[in-house]
Amino acid sequence: MDAVCERIEMVDAGIRGNLYNGLSRALNYPDADLVADLCSGSYCSFMAEAIKELGMDALAARTMALGKCYSESDLSAAEQLLRLEREYTRMCFSSKPRQVYLFESVYKEGKLLQESTFQIARLYYDAGLKVEEHFQLPPDHIAVELEFMAYLCFHEAKSNGNNDKERKQYANSLQRIVLESHLGPFSRAVGEKLAEHADSEFYRLVARTLKELFAQPQGYAGA
Repeated sequence: MDAVCERIEMVDAGIRGNLYNGLSRALNYPDADLVADLCSGSYCSFMAEAIKELGMDALAARTMALGKCYSESDLSAAEQLLRLEREYTRMCFSSKPRQVYLFESVYKEGKLLQESTFQIARLYYDAGLKVEEHFQLPPDHIAVELEFMAYLCFHEAKSNGNNDKERKQYANSLQRIVLESHLGPFSRAVGEKLAEHADSEFYRLVARTLKELFAQPQGYAGA
């Protein structure tokens, strides 16, 4: 996993933050804002920029092509949203057995709310984050872990601007822990499941991005 961490860390913190944030949006329940950004081309543009910085040119080109498909589609935004909602629900909620689990503990320990859940929650706490009472997603949901990485990247970028070496080192150390012990193998496992069950080009692209970004020889066996 060290090689994966080093490759990702070489990219500007702000760009990394955009990539993690974009993946978090893609793996949360689809909403109107996501579809609006897909249809305008803005979502795919900033994702492609970040992906290209990581040297994945073919994936960046495919991401831009997806943006063109959405922007030139005859379907309304409401119809596009409905399609994504149906697919996400099929894969992640209604299928029996579940086609794609989005929780690290299921891949790592075989069921929800296990030790890995509390480990990642402690990292959030150590970083000064407090989960709001109305927040319903478990802390080991992939969208939450990705958003946490985005948060750490943006803090790293801020510390660069302030020349705060101690804060930057702390943000970097937390990112490495999350990548090595949690998000890296977890994301690859989710990518494999998405690739197997996704019908739309959007979720197939998300699957490929996860697999290529976190490429490694080892990982969780999968749910």
